[in-house]
Amino acid sequence: MSIQKMKFVKTSTSRENLDEMLLRALDSKLLDPISADDMLRQDEEGRTISEDNVYSDYINNFKNMAHGIGLEIGRKKTSENAYSLEEIEAFSKELANKLELSSCGEDVVLTSDDQKALDALSECGFEALHDCRYINFGLGRLPLESYKKVELLRDRKFDLCILHSNAQYHWVVYATSNTFFAEVRKLLLSLYLEEIRIPNIDVKKVKADCEEKLEDIYAFCLKNDNIYRLYDYCIQKGDEYLIGGFVPEAKVSEYEKVFNGLDVKFEVDEPEEAGVKCPTLLKNNWFFKPFEMFVEMYSLPDYKDFDPTIFLGITYCLIFGIMFGDLGQGAVLAIGGFVLYDVLHYKNKLIGIVGRVGVFSMIFGFLYGSVFGNEEVLTPVHQALFGTEGKLVEVMDAEWTTRLLIGAVLIGMVLTLISMLINMYKNIRRKDLGQLLFSTNGVAGFIFYSYVVAVILNMLVLNNSLGNIMSLPFILPLVVVPFICFFFEEPLGHLLSGKNLKPEEGWGAFIMQQIFEMIVVALEYVANTLSYLRIGGFILSHAGLMLVVTVLMGMVGGAGSIIVMIFGNILVMGLEGLIVGIQSLRLEYYEMFSRYYDGGGRKYEVLTSLE
Repeated sequence: MSIQKMKFVKTSTSRENLDEMLLRALDSKLLDPISADDMLRQDEEGRTISEDNVYSDYINNFKNMAHGIGLEIGRKKTSENAYSLEEIEAFSKELANKLELSSCGEDVVLTSDDQKALDALSECGFEALHDCRYINFGLGRLPLESYKKVELLRDRKFDLCILHSNAQYHWVVYATSNTFFAEVRKLLLSLYLEEIRIPNIDVKKVKADCEEKLEDIYAFCLKNDNIYRLYDYCIQKGDEYLIGGFVPEAKVSEYEKVFNGLDVKFEVDEPEEAGVKCPTLLKNNWFFKPFEMFVEMYSLPDYKDFDPTIFLGITYCLIFGIMFGDLGQGAVLAIGGFVLYDVLHYKNKLIGIVGRVGVFSMIFGFLYGSVFGNEEVLTPVHQALFGTEGKLVEVMDAEWTTRLLIGAVLIGMVLTLISMLINMYKNIRRKDLGQLLFSTNGVAGFIFYSYVVAVILNMLVLNNSLGNIMSLPFILPLVVVPFICFFFEEPLGHLLSGKNLKPEEGWGAFIMQQIFEMIVVALEYVANTLSYLRIGGFILSHAGLMLVVTVLMGMVGGAGSIIVMIFGNILVMGLEGLIVGIQSLRLEYYEMFSRYYDGGGRKYEVLTSLE
């Protein structure tokens, strides 16, 4: 509906309360901050805060170490304790040393059975096994047949224990003295023992021991890292520290309440006072909200411009519905889209758009008399409602082909004229008289194109009932004069703005350039108008594809025809629905946006914490 109004808000406090002020601004999720450099342009007496952020390195280290022990870190949002840098460094080194000891130094992938054996052995304590001075231990999986041979050995210089078994192997740990370890190891390897390295420490124990403290220190480092990141938006002015940014006008009071109980000065100004581009936040009702995605894909409007979302939403739904007219398929799209997006709140805006265009597909599907490709089921309804002999619109009738194509072009012409009117409104707001009066999308362009529309209507629809409107008295003011305006748009615009009438490159170069420019303008009018023929083409294409499905149903017959109908409709909805969606968006961007929309806005992005 519109672009939300913004305010430029500055908050300031003493150094004692600075960190708390910044954290509250962060947690509010309302402030789109401007950088300290931009703040200094508005207040030259201030200076930036120069402090090294040592916490970001610790955050990365703790993330890597947590990943090494299979710990999902970051679930704790606030720290229960405060830690000095010395304490954080000591804990980091201690944990790193433990994890270094636990590393095998080999790229070995353990199976689930290997892990079960290690879990059983861990009850003895890996560190205790490695600390034995006179006894050595080995671990591995031994084939069942080999284990039987081990049992037959009478003079064994080792002891062996089964930790885990499956249908092929026993996972065993053996113990022997240091003197006989090499001999015993060689014997067992000859019996096809597959060795598994015994870890230096129990990673699960390390994880259990350090998890709570690691989470707490990580939350503390994350909090301080967020504070240091916010220093990039803060300046110091005397004993005060300031941060400024944009807040929606309707949310200013809510943002002010965030700082209740804290000694903070609050200042509200107009966006122009910031000296930087104000961000854009679109505000649309529930129906048009999903179409903001298409506007953002192209480019957000400037804060002082207008929001094209409603016009885009209406025209996109209209064009899609005309090209993809089927009551049954449209109902599937509408129900699926509205249930997922508006009921289950699956916030993918494309799903929301699917639901909305589905409604228009239903409307035009009813007018075409098409229900899942069946072109006859609604014929009695049309006869009763509209008093027609058959359907209201016979899409597959050869007589309707020309009507549909002409109708598509006329729809395109109307949309083009509306786009020109929007462009004129935009230029009135900007007080750009040159573009308003003389451009191809201004008053001159509107007069010329309206005349072209009238000529086509007179010839193809009204049977020349408007008379000879292609005579010189009409052509001179409605064609020649507009083209003169197009030709001299630049110097005439300069004249209205009080600048020098003569072009910078001189009259000779200007005239040569404009001759070619006028050829391009004429071709663009033709190409842009004919581009709307795709609307009629896809009406016929959709009906043709569903006719193929219907023919295949007749050929298969019986229960098979139901399967063909289901999969045929799914295929058409998926394939042609995607193509029609893309083509509708193409018409929006290239045939309409190019006439009235500039974009160039900056997205409203609030401060967020580093997770």
